[in-house]
Amino acid sequence: MAAVRGKLSRLCGTLLLAASIAALGGGVANAQQQGNDLESLNNQILDNPQDVALNLRYARAAEEAGSPRLALVAYERILINDPTNEEARRGYERIRRQIEPGYTVARVEVGARYDTNAVNANADVLFVDPDELEAMTYYARLLVANESEFAGRRWRSTLNIDLEQTPDIDALDYKYFGVQTGPILYAAPHLAVLPSIGASTTWLGEDPYYTEGNLSVTVEGRVSGASYWARGRVGYRDYDENNFFFSDTVTESGIYAEIQSGVTKPRLLLERDSLQVAPFVRWSDIDGSSFNFWLFEDVSPGKFLEYGVDVNYNYQFTDRIQGSVGALIRERDFRESSREDTYISPQASVTVGGMLPCSCDVRLQYRFRDNDSNDIQSDYDADQVSLALLARF
Repeated sequence: MAAVRGKLSRLCGTLLLAASIAALGGGVANAQQQGNDLESLNNQILDNPQDVALNLRYARAAEEAGSPRLALVAYERILINDPTNEEARRGYERIRRQIEPGYTVARVEVGARYDTNAVNANADVLFVDPDELEAMTYYARLLVANESEFAGRRWRSTLNIDLEQTPDIDALDYKYFGVQTGPILYAAPHLAVLPSIGASTTWLGEDPYYTEGNLSVTVEGRVSGASYWARGRVGYRDYDENNFFFSDTVTESGIYAEIQSGVTKPRLLLERDSLQVAPFVRWSDIDGSSFNFWLFEDVSPGKFLEYGVDVNYNYQFTDRIQGSVGALIRERDFRESSREDTYISPQASVTVGGMLPCSCDVRLQYRFRDNDSNDIQSDYDADQVSLALLARF
C-alpha cells in the first residue's frame, strides 16, 4: 500500500510540473503572439497611416499588451485624421490619465487692501466719523492642490489658507484654514466628477469664529472650446459661543447647502479676450437671532436664501498686460424676518507680469461696494483699492 501511495504522489507531482510548464509556455507564446500582432499591425500602418480601423486595432492590441504609450500614439494619430472619432477620443483621454504623473501646484497671493468702510456700517445711523470706518488690511492667501494615485484611483486634495490683518481694527483680523479631498471619476473624455469631503476652521479677532465640515460633488468639463464646472455642497457650521450680541448668541450652529458653477469662454469677441460667468445660490439654516431695533423684529443672520452671479470680461493687451472689468451681484433674503439686502460690486483691474525678477504678476484693482438694505444700519457703500503680488509654482 505504501508503494502505491508513493507512485501516486510521484505521478501527481509530474502532472503538476507538466501543467506549470505548459502554462508558462502558453503565457510566453501569448506574449510572443501579441508582440507579433503589434509588429504586424505596425508594418501595415506604415503602408497606410491614415487607416482609422487599422489604427484602432493597433491601439486595442497595444493596451492588451500593456503598452499604453504605443496605444496613446495610435489614438492621437486617429484624432489627427478623424477628430470626431468617439472611441479614439475616449481611448486617448483614458490612456493619458493613466500615464500622467502626479503633481503639486501652489498659488500665492499677498497684498494690501484699502477700504473706506471696512466694517460695512452706516456711519450716519451709528453717529460715527466716516474716517473711523476706513482701514488698511494686509493679507496673504495660499492654495495648494495635489493630484496623485491612491488606492488605485487618482485623487485631488487641496489646502486653503487665508490670513488678514487690519491694524486699525483688530476685531477684523481673520484666519481661515481649509482642506478638501476626494477621488476623480472620469465620466467621459472631457468630463470628470469629483466627490469630496472637507473641513475648515476660522478665527476672527483673537477668538475662534467657526468650524465646518462639508460634503460636495464637483463636475468639471470642456465643450466647444469653453471650460465649465459646477459644484453642489452641503455643510455644517458650528460658531464659537464667544460670538454674541448683548446676551444672545447671534450665530450658533446649523447646516447650509449651495450650488456654484462657472463657465470660461476664451475668444468670445476677439482673439485675446475671455468671459467668465459664475452664478451661485446658497441656502443657510444656521440658528441664532437677535432683536433688530431698526426693523423692530428678531433677525436670524444665519437663516437666508442668497443668489447671484459674478461676471468678468478679460482682455490680454500684450503678453504681459491683462485688463479685467466685471461685477458681483448678490441678493440675500433673510427667511425669518423682513430684511432684504441687494449687493452690487463692479470692479476693474489690471495685471502686469514681468515687473519683478520672479515668476509672478502684480495686480491693481478697484472695486465699488454697495449694499442696499431695508435694515438702515446695514445700508452702506464703500470704495476699495487693492495691490497684490501673485505667484504660481
